[in-house]
Amino acid sequence: MTDPRLPHLFSSLQVKGLTLKNRLVMPPMGTRLGSYHCQVTERLRAYYAERARGGVGLVIVQFTFVAPEGRSGPNTTGLTDDSFIPGYQDLVADIHAAGAKAAIQLAHAGAVARSAVIGTRPVGPSAIAPKGGEMPKELSVAEIENLVEKFAQAARRAREAGFDAVEFHAAHGYLLNQFLSPLWNQRRDVYGGSTENRSRFLLEIVDRTRALLGNDYPLLVRLCADEFVPGGIAVAEGCRIATLLEAAGIDILDVCGGIGETMAYSVPSTFVPAGGSLLPLAAAVREVVKVPVIGVGKLHTPAVAEEAIATGKADLIAIGRAAIADPYWPTKAAEGRWDEIRPCLACAAPDCHGRTARGLPIGCVVNPTVGREGLFNTATAAAPRRVTVVGGGAAGIVAALAAADRGHQVTLHERSPELGGQVPVAATPPYKQEMGRYLEYLKTAIARSAVKVALGSEIGEEVLLADPPDVLVAATGSQPAIPPVAIVQQDVTTAWEVLAGRADVGPNAMVVGGGDVGCETALFLAARGRRVTIIEMLPDIASELIWWGHDAVVEHLIAANVEVITNARVLALEKGTVKYERGGVTERVEGIDTVVFATGVKPDDSLARRISGKGFEVRLAGDCLRAGNLGGAVRSGYEAGITID
Repeated sequence: MTDPRLPHLFSSLQVKGLTLKNRLVMPPMGTRLGSYHCQVTERLRAYYAERARGGVGLVIVQFTFVAPEGRSGPNTTGLTDDSFIPGYQDLVADIHAAGAKAAIQLAHAGAVARSAVIGTRPVGPSAIAPKGGEMPKELSVAEIENLVEKFAQAARRAREAGFDAVEFHAAHGYLLNQFLSPLWNQRRDVYGGSTENRSRFLLEIVDRTRALLGNDYPLLVRLCADEFVPGGIAVAEGCRIATLLEAAGIDILDVCGGIGETMAYSVPSTFVPAGGSLLPLAAAVREVVKVPVIGVGKLHTPAVAEEAIATGKADLIAIGRAAIADPYWPTKAAEGRWDEIRPCLACAAPDCHGRTARGLPIGCVVNPTVGREGLFNTATAAAPRRVTVVGGGAAGIVAALAAADRGHQVTLHERSPELGGQVPVAATPPYKQEMGRYLEYLKTAIARSAVKVALGSEIGEEVLLADPPDVLVAATGSQPAIPPVAIVQQDVTTAWEVLAGRADVGPNAMVVGGGDVGCETALFLAARGRRVTIIEMLPDIASELIWWGHDAVVEHLIAANVEVITNARVLALEKGTVKYERGGVTERVEGIDTVVFATGVKPDDSLARRISGKGFEVRLAGDCLRAGNLGGAVRSGYEAGITID
């Protein structure tokens, strides 16, 4: 029985011959799981099959280029000739077998392609270079007509592969979006000028595809309804384009916003409140069309998704990053197990988009199996073993859960009265509340599991040797690292102490270290009325974040009047003064009451070192193995637990 709180979300929807069992869509997002030659791989099949098994009604497979020069990057997938069809047939069969319908997004990178990837000069509607990109060649009318045919033929191949629908990608600054946009399209022929002319290329693709496939095959368009750039497409024109597409016979509009330089809108970060930052765009389009509309943008909870449909803002809901974090989001929502949904952190960390933007396979901070589905043996172990996990932070909890899932007898020891390690501290800065949701998820998972939890238990070498386990997983974390700096009569503390509420910070604070922790600590202090300066050795702050996450951090630091000094190495701290070297010149900042170090951590692997070689297997997880971020802790914890045989 479906949760009665979600009557709209789990109602069916029929579009022509396509019947969707619910209103949940896995939208197209790049994975970098294609082969070097852009073919479907086993890893890509496993990734999409897992999302389909999780219960979404429709899976839309990622950006798929229709022409070689339209490739967006390495390890993408293409559909440029019939040789690609068999791989997609296997992929579609996997999605169908798992209970979902399958569509594929057909696209062309246009001017944002890179010659180093495609081997030729990029092309676009006009000779206008994208921000930070190359100058493209302006497409001739004959070349446009050729691309119309390539899109239509790719759609034909998709249908032959078994896809239930195709989606044309006219968003996020790619070629079809470039033609629609007055920013990119400054042509003076029939493909430029008015909204109707700028829409002509896309409408011709729709017309040719209809002629090739008939009127019964569902066609979708992912439409950028607002580029969030002055002089670009805004909502009113986005709605006008939507009506043109409806008149041309498009069956579903997948409405989003933002282009390359405004990706912070396209991929709402932790700074954007949950609840659908792009949903107003879908609602605006839905006011002017009768075809179903997909709403997107951090619609990460069942209640938010249901409300969006119930209030008429959208007909379908895209749960992209939410389905990366937890493929079984739909099943858990339908069964009323909302507290068991592993939450997406929208973290802009070096995972998820942070990996694919660097040409790496997709990952996830909170889901260690993303892109590695089927890699680990999750079957019950032939002989259960006694496993002791020391450390109740994220790495220890995930290790304990993974080992218990294999059927081992697991005891988790945490020396403090609460589980979580540094996660509660990480959830303290402004805009980091989603991290707290993840901790609650972990606690719920532990409570449901067979793991025995011993809180306030500082287990040492003597106890372990007196009653040795078969396997010890040491997840003993790390300690803040303070660089060797001369400190004379200066009030000094660490970011951990500040965020944990254990430090008194004066009116004027300097944060040493401009990584994500340093920036978050600065925002935390600024929100409490402190005057804050960040000093960083590197040329930029928050450099580990994906660029639009970095930009969001910078914007908030500016708004909070936080001063930033880069390319600077702290030399000495004297009472009220910070002395530093910058470009070979010694400088100083006066009037500093408190110095807060956010200069990384050092692993605490002392227990593992003492116990190693004492007659049982020892594994390390989290910061005591390798100092890193939450994603690294979760992955190492999972690997330590799941591989115990």
